[in-house]
Amino acid sequence: MTKWKTRTKAVVAVGICLLLGFQVGVVSAQGSDVVEGIAQGRPLVASEEFNGAALDTTKWSPYDSKSSNRISHWKPDEISVGDGELRINGHGKDPSGKANTSGALCWCRGDGDRTYGLWMVRAKFDPGKGYGVAMLLWPQSNRWPQDGELDLVESARPQKNTALSSIHWGSPPGGQHDSGKLTGDYTQWHVYAVDWQPGYVKYSIDGQTVYDTRFSANHPGIPNTPMHLVVQQEPGPYGAPGWIPAPDASTPDNVTVHVDWVRIFA
Repeated sequence: MTKWKTRTKAVVAVGICLLLGFQVGVVSAQGSDVVEGIAQGRPLVASEEFNGAALDTTKWSPYDSKSSNRISHWKPDEISVGDGELRINGHGKDPSGKANTSGALCWCRGDGDRTYGLWMVRAKFDPGKGYGVAMLLWPQSNRWPQDGELDLVESARPQKNTALSSIHWGSPPGGQHDSGKLTGDYTQWHVYAVDWQPGYVKYSIDGQTVYDTRFSANHPGIPNTPMHLVVQQEPGPYGAPGWIPAPDASTPDNVTVHVDWVRIFA
């Protein structure tokens, strides 16, 4: 998806396999020491804990535009900060998408744009048909796909029980992409991470690897220009059949993406 787009002690990895070119597995728990395990002593260089009463607009820029489906809207008033978390709300059950709204924002001000590093986001996603989540690194140049795209997580199913991590590269119009997928309960808190280095990109959830370019037969191109974090909730319908469907009567009145914190390591 483009921009036009702890509390238990064990992480259990089950059923790792290759399926249709995807690196696939299952995530079932979150370790209390997951941050230390992923960071492995790297220094923290930037963080956002969302401890205030309002969004820090010296860091974050909310979108006020059509959403990725070019029908629904991203609106700044769907974004709030309180009780120690960022919330991105989604409203509307219009099957055409026209009356549906949600929010999106980027850490693209201040020191948000960086080349290489380790990004972690602790988040959980409300279930609800017609609303999907994407957290990604997007190029400062806005040149896609030439300068790449790194998707920490996309969770599109109503139950929020799958997490897809992808890398995009190549030439216009659509470039190339490669992905890994984990199943789990993403309505609960998890730590999503991307480790972006000159020689590889590795994604993990609670320290469990989702995808690593070093084990891909597709030899993805690694981005080498500054990128920033984007967090967005996509109103449906959007994408190919089976991606983000249109909402319906089963959709809750409010569907929220909750973000506890964002941390960036060298």
